[in-house]
Amino acid sequence: MPYNDPDPTDPNMLVGVELPAAEETAEEMAYVFAEEFARMGFDKEKLMRIFSRPFYAGAHQAYLHLGSKRIEEIVDECLKIWGKGKPQSEERRA
Repeated sequence: MPYNDPDPTDPNMLVGVELPAAEETAEEMAYVFAEEFARMGFDKEKLMRIFSRPFYAGAHQAYLHLGSKRIEEIVDECLKIWGKGKPQSEERRA
C-alpha cells in the first residue's frame, strides 16, 4: 500500500466525531481555549480571531453559543491571569 493512499481497513485511521454535550460546556470550552492560547503568548486580538473563525471549529462553536461579548469577557479574564509573560520552554540550555 502506498504511503499516502488511505486503507479503509486500517484500524488506526484517524477519525473525528462530534459528541453531544450539555449547553454549559461551551463556557468551559471557551475558558480552556482562551487559557491555552493566552499562556502561549497570544494577545487579545489574536485570541478573538481564533474564536471568530470557523477554521478553529471548537473555539468557534463556543463563540456561536456564547456570543462575542461573553467570549471577550472570558478572553480578558484569561489574559489578566495568564497573559503577563512570554511563553517559555521546559528545556533549559546549559
